Amino acid sequence: MSPAPPPFKQLKVAIVGGGLGGLSAAVALRRAGHLVSIYERRDFKLEVGASISCAANGTQWLREWGVDIASGRPIQLMKLVMREWKTGKILNQYSLDDYEKTWGNVYNMFHRVDMHTMLLETATQEEGEGTPCSVVVDHIAKELDHEKGTVTFENGITVQADLIIGADGIRSAVRSLIGAIPDTKSANQTCYRCNVKTEDIKRLGLVEWAADPGIQFWGGYPTDDLSMYYKIVMSPCAGGDIVSFYCFMPTEMTNHTQEGFQFAEVPVSDILAGAYSQLDPNCVDLIKNSIDRMPWRLYVHQPYTHWTKGNVAVLGDAAHPMMPHQSQGACMAIEDAAALGIIFSKDYGFTTDVEAGLAMYQQIRKPRATRVQNASARATENLNERIGFSSLSAPEAKLAAAENKLTVDEMNLYDMKAHVAKEVASKYSGSKAGNLQA
Repeated sequence: MSPAPPPFKQLKVAIVGGGLGGLSAAVALRRAGHLVSIYERRDFKLEVGASISCAANGTQWLREWGVDIASGRPIQLMKLVMREWKTGKILNQYSLDDYEKTWGNVYNMFHRVDMHTMLLETATQEEGEGTPCSVVVDHIAKELDHEKGTVTFENGITVQADLIIGADGIRSAVRSLIGAIPDTKSANQTCYRCNVKTEDIKRLGLVEWAADPGIQFWGGYPTDDLSMYYKIVMSPCAGGDIVSFYCFMPTEMTNHTQEGFQFAEVPVSDILAGAYSQLDPNCVDLIKNSIDRMPWRLYVHQPYTHWTKGNVAVLGDAAHPMMPHQSQGACMAIEDAAALGIIFSKDYGFTTDVEAGLAMYQQIRKPRATRVQNASARATENLNERIGFSSLSAPEAKLAAAENKLTVDEMNLYDMKAHVAKEVASKYSGSKAGNLQA
């Protein structure tokens, strides 16, 4: 006789924060059979635009959830190119020609606005498995009770839920309310981001390779007259309509002081300061014709002691804010969401013990996300730590693994479903295991 299926209870879920991580969690938990409400602090029309990397370990979950990926107008990444700062000469190239064949999924580059719209549509549309999620704006979390399962917002509204997810970003109120105290310091490097329209590149006769389906890098390696903190990461997105730039420089060369994306455009002179005057002239021409120029102050965050308390958990930037140098921030948030969807699925009995389920979530996700978080900080100082440049060939990949560097193998071979099943089987034995796993 086969064992009885574990008990399943449809949970009422409150997600605080409607960014990429919050919407991913909403989709995952909707697909798992739960009733999800999303509470966002601001109007979605303020969602800012920059390129977002979604490697195979993120794309696989978008596909599993039935997301209409094409509606997000992604560009499939085909290569990583390292260029010399002053001349633009190609110094190194990492091909992704066999990426889909090897990993079963493509490497997508989204425009943030497009990715957000895509996930929001998936979460709220009538079509697809599960009850459509509800969304409200102008809700900023002020208080919560992790035992009663209530969240009170600054507008005076209180809601009750079986499961509360804090997806409210790098300055998370939910994280503070569960007692996870930030340990941060200003990074030695900070960033400006900007976009160039492909139509302007063509109209002005700028370099054609700017719209190639690859991530282009300048700098990142120290020389006699160039700090390692000078670096550019450029990639096409928005179906090829936009080329997105992340322009890094030493923090002391900038005059902005706040962390996070800002919404006041800066003059192009703020970007083209210091060693940018020595930059490849073709790249300078692109930046001179950019739009949406926004400052982004960077901080190094140490891992938090805990991500959960009672029936409350945090995910994404609220749980593991990281430097951007592994291009895994969005993927880690998507993986967090996927773990919640698996743990609180019909395959396990955690829906009747939410606190135990969240303990399992932290056990599954915290080591992997912390490893990526730490590797992202290391890549600030040494670009050879970056996934891709850390494994340019099979022998070097083995060396990279031996040196504890992140590799494409490690990120894309990961089987979260098997990991959850193994940890549940290990933690719960005998009759209790039968209640938690079919």
